[in-house]
Amino acid sequence: GEFQTFQHYFKRINLSMNYRTLVILVSTIGFIKANDFDCGSQTSCKLCINGTLSGNCAWCDADSTCLPYDPITNIKTLPGCSTDKFYASNCIVQHNIVIIAVGVAVGIVLLAVAAVTLWCCCCRGKRARKRKMAAADAEYQARMNEIHDKHDRLKEERQAKHDAIRQKYCLKKSSPYERMD
Repeated sequence: GEFQTFQHYFKRINLSMNYRTLVILVSTIGFIKANDFDCGSQTSCKLCINGTLSGNCAWCDADSTCLPYDPITNIKTLPGCSTDKFYASNCIVQHNIVIIAVGVAVGIVLLAVAAVTLWCCCCRGKRARKRKMAAADAEYQARMNEIHDKHDRLKEERQAKHDAIRQKYCLKKSSPYERMD
């Protein structure tokens, strides 16, 4: 049955095991299952879609027929159906609306992910950077104040030493640039 058909196709393809082999293998198995099931014998949408394990049959509403459907090659149309209105995954919503809805849903999810990423990286990051910059500025200002205080203290110490030397040698405490008489 199915296993012998699979072996026949696999021997015919004769590929090594890699990603492409897996894709071809899955496609081949789907093709075998679609061929093993007779889509034309189904008389209602529910039996056509839910009765297939492979999912390779679709219900043409205009003609009220169950037709073979390969979603890999014909995603928008159903060969043999007189209109583009057919049911492939369920009997409630037409397949073209499902495709649009899935596309819109994926687009909304991608936009949401992009918005959250943008907000996390940019907006939240700006606030964090502002806090870091404020902390760095405060640290820098504290270091500068400490350096100025140290310089003022050393200047006062030098002035005190100079005053002590002037007093010891009876020198005036006036400006050193005064003219001597």
